[in-house]
Amino acid sequence: MNRGKKATIIFLVIMILFFVNLNTDLFRSIISGNIESITSILGDNKAFTLFITFMIMLVHNTFPVIPLFLVILINNTLFGFQLGIVWSILTSILCAIIVFLSIRYVLQDFVLKKVNLSNISKVEQSGLWYVFGARIFPFAPTSIINGVSGVSTIRLSYFIIATALGNITIFFVYTLIQAGLLSQGFNEYVTGIIILSGFIVYYYFKKVTLRKKN
Repeated sequence: MNRGKKATIIFLVIMILFFVNLNTDLFRSIISGNIESITSILGDNKAFTLFITFMIMLVHNTFPVIPLFLVILINNTLFGFQLGIVWSILTSILCAIIVFLSIRYVLQDFVLKKVNLSNISKVEQSGLWYVFGARIFPFAPTSIINGVSGVSTIRLSYFIIATALGNITIFFVYTLIQAGLLSQGFNEYVTGIIILSGFIVYYYFKKVTLRKKN
């Protein structure tokens, strides 16, 4: 890899460390899920809020220390549900790409020692649909998905498509839950339909893909 790409990756790592070091109180509030403290620290500075929420998403995609549900809750609280979910989707895709490329071109040897080889083979066999299925599974750590994908042979384009489709599905479900819509019968059905549709799409296209390979 050329020096420019290496310098970019190093710069991103430094940004994360810089963010955590200079915003110790904020980072503690994020880890503990103290939304009131987070909004108080950020204040009304929109540019700073955008930067911090981007860094929160980047940390989430890099290390399994901040739950996805909490990240989305922070964005929805700061920006409202409509803008919050849009910002969450955009930043999640961008940060996933950053981590994916960082691992593939810089940290692959290191990450290979940490991940389960069986998971890598699953990604390489199912490709896009494995990543999509992992994205809509609530208990699959985002950073692990990015890491395993980065050391596998999956194409970047497939990774982006799977990440976008999976994140849009699960983010809408989380947002509906956070908005309190589940207290109404109609919205329970809406949420159920979204989840069911995601699994139907996943299994249908996975089946079609396996048929083509055979």
